[in-house]
Amino acid sequence: MIIDIPYYEDMSRYSNSDIGYFIKNGPKGLKDYKEGKVPKMDASFLKKGTMIHEYLLQPEEFWKDYIILEFAVPKVKQQKDFLEQYSTYELTDPLEDKDKLILMAYNAAYSNSKPDSKKIEEGKELLNLYQDYIEYFRAKESKIVISYADLQTLKKIKENIVNHKKANELLFALPETFESHNEFHINWEVPKYNNIKCKSLLDRVCFDHVNKKIILIDLKTTQNVYNFAHSVEEYDYYRQIAYYGLAIQWYMQEVLNLNSEEYEFEAYIIAIGKDANNEIRVFDMSDNKIISEKVDLISKNLKTISEHISTDQWDHTLEYYEGDGVEKLY
Repeated sequence: MIIDIPYYEDMSRYSNSDIGYFIKNGPKGLKDYKEGKVPKMDASFLKKGTMIHEYLLQPEEFWKDYIILEFAVPKVKQQKDFLEQYSTYELTDPLEDKDKLILMAYNAAYSNSKPDSKKIEEGKELLNLYQDYIEYFRAKESKIVISYADLQTLKKIKENIVNHKKANELLFALPETFESHNEFHINWEVPKYNNIKCKSLLDRVCFDHVNKKIILIDLKTTQNVYNFAHSVEEYDYYRQIAYYGLAIQWYMQEVLNLNSEEYEFEAYIIAIGKDANNEIRVFDMSDNKIISEKVDLISKNLKTISEHISTDQWDHTLEYYEGDGVEKLY
């Protein structure tokens, strides 16, 4: 399995979300979306969910990507300019005399006739007072800034998961026979549909090759964990589970040389409430009848998309091109 392009940057492959977009917006809509002609979902909408996923599933990566904004911030523009200029000068010329760098930064930020000794003294006081701000300034280009309140929410969510008997088991307490993968990227193909290229990014998948079991776990944030059935229907989460199941099936066969049909398959969604209590509920998504229906839906749409790819005709549906232009409503 070759993965040489990050998941969200790879527009040559089709995800479950792409299929959903195709169903709702048709071939022309999908083509425009893949070519970047349609605005992607607002990043701020995804920010909190991404943060929660990484905190729970990739804790070793979390602090590489995030920084807490919980420190004194400069009160006036000149102070901010001085600190940022000093930080830049120090990074550019780390061996230069500190007093000289302070004086250079002070003169760049302020316009007054104070003696150099006074400027250096005031500069040192500012550096001491706003040391954390300088660290933030240096890290902000490579890290996402979150608040102390965000961190407390993350801790509360994890505590609630640990205290939930099934959520804790799925994330932190599976038997040692399981091999677990978080944020698991699978690039896969469907040979019978012109080897259409697909991609899936699974929150968590666990393989037990001893007891022949596969467990798929997906995390979802939701406004109301007691009305989650509405979200399942609105976003077609069963189709997502089915799509991930097909990716796992391909991975088992093509990468592990194993037959997934010999394994028991379980799928769960851990719903995380966005309310003040951050309640947790776990839902069984292993309904074979529904999953089978969604696999048929996926296959139908992958076949159609593959035909649009092979003919490079995207302005209308296949029914339009194959007939007299009249299409059935259902």
